[in-house]
Amino acid sequence: MNRTERVINNSRMIQKTAVRVEIALADGSLVRGKLFVMLQSRLTDVLNDDRAFLPVEAEDGSFVAVAKSAIKHVTLPVAEAAAYRGNNPYSILGVAQTVSRDELKTAYHQLSMANHPDRIKGFGLGSDYQELANQNMARINSAYAQILKNLGE
Repeated sequence: MNRTERVINNSRMIQKTAVRVEIALADGSLVRGKLFVMLQSRLTDVLNDDRAFLPVEAEDGSFVAVAKSAIKHVTLPVAEAAAYRGNNPYSILGVAQTVSRDELKTAYHQLSMANHPDRIKGFGLGSDYQELANQNMARINSAYAQILKNLGE
């Protein structure tokens, strides 16, 4: 899951977003972890800046400096579970039918943060991905509204 962090640098606060990536290196090895991108920047901006090395937070929480010259390609990993394609609002949000309002709100916010079109646009992905994000958000919003209605709100 991506997150926003505040990094202190020379007495000023800099907010960055963690982006999960898989980095294939020229030697055939694969680095999985998180790259940190400034809030108003894109992943491509980080990959194309003038630094020779990128700090990557590995899956175990350690940090590794990866030489840009050794990078063959970078991909955003596919979600572990296949996306639900049906119309059940509880399955869309990944919650049980006995969900509480607080649990529902948490699930909704997590899905919204991961699927919001502005976030996808911030990664520098094409219009096809942004359209998919729009469709996902419409589906998430509809499921949330249906469940709230079922809860009596």
